[in-house]
Amino acid sequence: MRLTFSFFLLVLTQLHSMGAQMLSIPSSADELSIGSHPTFEGLLPLNPALYIANERHPYLYFNRGNWFGDVALSHIGYNKAGLDKVIHMGMRYSGLSDLEFREDRPQDDPFANFSSYGLILDAGIAFQRFNRSYGISLSYVQFGLYTEESKGVSVDIGYSIKMKSGYSVGFVAKNFGIMTKLDNDSPSLPKRFSSGISKDFQFKSFRNSAFGSVEWNSIISGSKVYLGNRFSWNRLNILAGYALSKKVTESSIGIGINMNRYQVTYGTRFGTQNIGFPKLLTIKVLMP
Repeated sequence: MRLTFSFFLLVLTQLHSMGAQMLSIPSSADELSIGSHPTFEGLLPLNPALYIANERHPYLYFNRGNWFGDVALSHIGYNKAGLDKVIHMGMRYSGLSDLEFREDRPQDDPFANFSSYGLILDAGIAFQRFNRSYGISLSYVQFGLYTEESKGVSVDIGYSIKMKSGYSVGFVAKNFGIMTKLDNDSPSLPKRFSSGISKDFQFKSFRNSAFGSVEWNSIISGSKVYLGNRFSWNRLNILAGYALSKKVTESSIGIGINMNRYQVTYGTRFGTQNIGFPKLLTIKVLMP
């Protein structure tokens, strides 16, 4: 798909969507489907305190899909448990090609064709003390636009507590760091503060988890509310979510299948922005 922008609109729009805002894009089909909740634990959680791994075998996972505006998304990661801790490493890439540099007036051919990209390399550790979980993650961030690049580092920290009643409470602070200058200014990272609560319901043959969270983002006006639900029965997971922010509402749904050493999850999201339908496929592999 070929997108046409004036240079001014390209800098304002694409810089934010492909640059700093890449740090706010869901990391997996689970998060895309259920929402960004600081009490959701998994291989790719929002909360760095809630990374999980098999005690005997590491996990390898892959993500592939697209975000709003046909932004291509790819992700590969690795989780390993040891010494009462979980260590995680990952690489995320997003890209948008066939951008055109044109004037504001109509013309047959563009002056140039180019692409925009974002790259994140992250590593961190999560550990548990009784019913409390703690985690920290460090990321190297790089994104480019036209002939310009910006590089930097960011830090995420998280905390969660499980209660005997089946409730969990979590808090996350993400994307605290610095970036080098892009052209004349240093891009602002989207600092995110999230708090949430969840409740697990265990029945004889199935399990259900309900989630509710509120997030504040430094480069978005107002807060964003997430509601989500995960229904698990045998090898099947059904995920659903709803998000509400200023002038924007989003609905999402996903399905996952557990095949012993392999887990496959697919999720999609629908929003009132009318700029596409994000989709993600996540494959998780339990290594020998």
